[in-house]
Amino acid sequence: MTGLFVILALVLAAVYFNDAWRSIERARKVARDVCARAGVQFLDGSVVAAGVRPEWSDGRLGLVRRYRFEFATDGNARYVGELSLRGRRVRVVSMDLPEGGRLLDPDSTGSESGRERP
Repeated sequence: MTGLFVILALVLAAVYFNDAWRSIERARKVARDVCARAGVQFLDGSVVAAGVRPEWSDGRLGLVRRYRFEFATDGNARYVGELSLRGRRVRVVSMDLPEGGRLLDPDSTGSESGRERP
């Protein structure tokens, strides 16, 4: 019986880490695409996990994962962007720019949503 619990725990851990890996790959692609649409350079080609939390939405429990990435407007200064995924769906992407922050609407074709960051 104990062996069954160990196997179940290992399977659940494998499923979780596989999902985390897929989310990182999705976040990297989203960050690269958003930077290209915004006309800035996506730096280091990577994203960093900034947090994960459970969320109940649409009658289902899911994980919301936050990632940070860096970009440059002129090649000198680094700026921070952040994106949030629930499953494979992009919830929000925000980018801090020297002239002020802005939120990008992930469902648009690259246009800004018009909502300013506080």
